[in-house]
Amino acid sequence: MAKVLIIEVDEALCQKFQELMRTFTDFSFDIARTYVEADSYLDRSRYEFAIAETDLPDAMRGKIIALLNRYNISPIIFTDTFDADFSDGFESANIADYVLKNHPESIIEVLEKLKRLEHNRNKTVLLVDDATLYRSYLQQNLVMHNFRVLSASSDSEALKRLQVHFGIELMIVNFHSSNNIDVIELIKKARALMGKKDLHIVVLTSETDSYSTASFLREGANDYITKPFSRDEFYARIYKNTHPVELFESAQTGLSQNILNLFSEMTEFKNLETSSHIKRISEYSYLLAKLYGMFDGEANVVGEMAILHDVGKMFVPYSTLSKPDQLTVEEFEVIKQHTVMGEEFIEKAFKENQKIGKIAKDIAKYHHERWDGTGYPEGLLAREIPIAARIVSLVDVFDALINERIYKEAWDLEDVLFYIEEHSGTQFDPDLVRLFVNNIECFMNVLRKYDLDSSRNGFCRLSKE
Repeated sequence: MAKVLIIEVDEALCQKFQELMRTFTDFSFDIARTYVEADSYLDRSRYEFAIAETDLPDAMRGKIIALLNRYNISPIIFTDTFDADFSDGFESANIADYVLKNHPESIIEVLEKLKRLEHNRNKTVLLVDDATLYRSYLQQNLVMHNFRVLSASSDSEALKRLQVHFGIELMIVNFHSSNNIDVIELIKKARALMGKKDLHIVVLTSETDSYSTASFLREGANDYITKPFSRDEFYARIYKNTHPVELFESAQTGLSQNILNLFSEMTEFKNLETSSHIKRISEYSYLLAKLYGMFDGEANVVGEMAILHDVGKMFVPYSTLSKPDQLTVEEFEVIKQHTVMGEEFIEKAFKENQKIGKIAKDIAKYHHERWDGTGYPEGLLAREIPIAARIVSLVDVFDALINERIYKEAWDLEDVLFYIEEHSGTQFDPDLVRLFVNNIECFMNVLRKYDLDSSRNGFCRLSKE
């Protein structure tokens, strides 16, 4: 639970804060009436947020801001005064936001801003600019509002970030005449990856002619900000282009975990898999997604959705799935349809959450695609295959080879690794193969966990080398 320090002189406001914080928030909090009290609280406890009046009886105006900054807290200022000095100070000081005490509902506005800062912890923003100094300035302002910030200095780096971190909610692109980024082309390619509801794109530009600004919007940007701009305007546009709730929540998938497990168990029964196969695939996928660079929330989604990778097999005849002999060409064509049928099933199941549903659909439809373009159902090539599907493809083959199946004996680990490395760059993504092989002991620990033999667990330290 996040902790808040409230620094307020007025006793009536202190009582109101206490009442509203307890009724409408989950924050724990302390209230200080003076600079000395605030200093004492900060010395004893760690606070994530602060709400501060700048005019305190025992300190010069604004001194409390410096104190809070010393503890790495950028406060929300709650003040009576908004003059030229404060306006200039807001542009340069480490202040997250401010609210004026000019109407009875202003304290509600403070709490709304506080909750927003808390929600921002799970919001990811991508900054695209080849000018390091300006990119750092923008990043500093976003971090001050608790956003998780990724940066890219080129078109290709930005697109790779979008492919890996599907949780990116907003992309900010700085357009200037001297940069090497083709903003229009980047917007087009980003839109091919994510729709306007899933990814908002804001362009920063010094161009004021309608042709330039209209071209950004026409090609898929949601908004633009004309430079120079104030921090007030910057934050206003950012919040206009971000969703008001967190991306990753416990019920975010749109289906309960019980329903997901039911679907996976039905698939296992139809496909004659052991009950632990799906659980292993889920954990393998989470591990490999983390190694690839996904945030924990994103990796969790990949792990959860991986259990649906073969959900389409519910619609394949049991006689075909359970056949111990080699399949005929016609039977294999029937088996291949499970990818498309899985996508269609998930499309209906995830109507309420299309962003998470897209990850599940990508996995179900494309986990049999191959890096060299010879897979099915669409013959996608290399990075055309969604990253979640490339992850599940690798771990699914690993689990199939190292465990006994109706049509084969279990392989030795040495033979499995030889097969995976031999097919790096043809069947599998070479980067994923490297990460998988270099961390094989971590994946083997998952396998042993579901064999109920953790006594043979090896030393595992995840390495992205």
